[in-house]
Amino acid sequence: MDWLEERVERLRRYIRDLSFRKAMIAYILVLSVVVFGLSYLTIIVCWQWEMEEWVRYERADLADLVYRKGPLWGFHFHFAEGTDYWKILFLDLIRVWCPFFYAFAGMILTVCIFYKKRLARPLSILEDSVGRIWRNDLEFRVCYESRDELGSLCDSVEDMRTELVRGKEEMWRLVERQKELNAAFAHDLRTPLTVLRGYTDFLLRYIPEGKISEEKMQDTLALMSDHIRRLENYSRTMKGIRSIEEVPFLPERTELGSLQKKIGEVVFALDQAGDVRVIYQRRDAAGAVRVEADDNIIIEVLGNVLSNAIRYAKEEIEVVSDYDEAKEEFLLTVRDDGKGFSEEQLQKALQPYHKEYEEKPDEHFGIGLHICREFCRKHGGTLNVANSIRGGAVVTASFICRVYSENISDILSDS
Repeated sequence: MDWLEERVERLRRYIRDLSFRKAMIAYILVLSVVVFGLSYLTIIVCWQWEMEEWVRYERADLADLVYRKGPLWGFHFHFAEGTDYWKILFLDLIRVWCPFFYAFAGMILTVCIFYKKRLARPLSILEDSVGRIWRNDLEFRVCYESRDELGSLCDSVEDMRTELVRGKEEMWRLVERQKELNAAFAHDLRTPLTVLRGYTDFLLRYIPEGKISEEKMQDTLALMSDHIRRLENYSRTMKGIRSIEEVPFLPERTELGSLQKKIGEVVFALDQAGDVRVIYQRRDAAGAVRVEADDNIIIEVLGNVLSNAIRYAKEEIEVVSDYDEAKEEFLLTVRDDGKGFSEEQLQKALQPYHKEYEEKPDEHFGIGLHICREFCRKHGGTLNVANSIRGGAVVTASFICRVYSENISDILSDS
């Protein structure tokens, strides 16, 4: 019987997928057949019953006339008496008017069936869908199996809902990116301002005592001017971008020693600005190595990591720079003597808006390490967090800084 059930199911799907015009024609044809059949049966039954009444009055001439004229014609029934007269009249009326009655009742019934079978469910689905969309509730699906006109309309509403969901998700992504960018901008302004404050404190502390030479003061003012220029450039850059991913990566050829000198200047300024001692160590012995690096990104990462370390260190912070010539990788390691990361924080520290310690909820945005990771990725490197065996947190940032040579013989030998 499986083949029969399959054929019935195929026929049911075919009828369900008919267009409204074809479906209405089919309903009218079925109605016509039903009305014709019921009318014919009713007329025949009434005709035979009426003939029995006439024969009972022994009016063979009339019975013969009725037989020859057929069941659709009426006659005078004055020969009948009492209730028989009304009975014959009633049968004659039914015989004549039953096709009109069946047609009228059939049309009403057909309209009701058509509405229930073809319109009620899709209209209910559409009404519910439009109401939920109006209430900004998009967590649903518009599903109607038929392929008729309302089925196509339901598919269109589902496409519209999908586009609204996609647009809403895109809007939230843009909002989150803008929120992240604003937080990054506010966060990153702290580092150069802290550096400038460190230099200012240094000058205010030692100029009145006469412990700063004119050359040292000029160098310090020049460094402050460089940081102010860097702050201006950073503000101008952040103004024209829409997300952290759009921060430009602009590597330049520079000596490794010059890069490490800039790192030392930032460490010196932050050491002057806070109560925590900051120590800088250089582990490379190749300061004259020329590399391609974006020192703005490297200094930005250093400033963010150091700012976090100063916030949670107790007495001392150690900054170590190293360069692996084999991997062409520049490494920055910042180690503090605070309480370090918990197991949960080690998993979530690099996520945006994660704050290391909840007891200080308003002191920072919880986005610094996330920004550092994105900057390291731009430079081809990574950012890792861990706990030191001596206690405290350790953050290691790596940057791919390829060595270059301006010696033509070296270029030819490399090629």
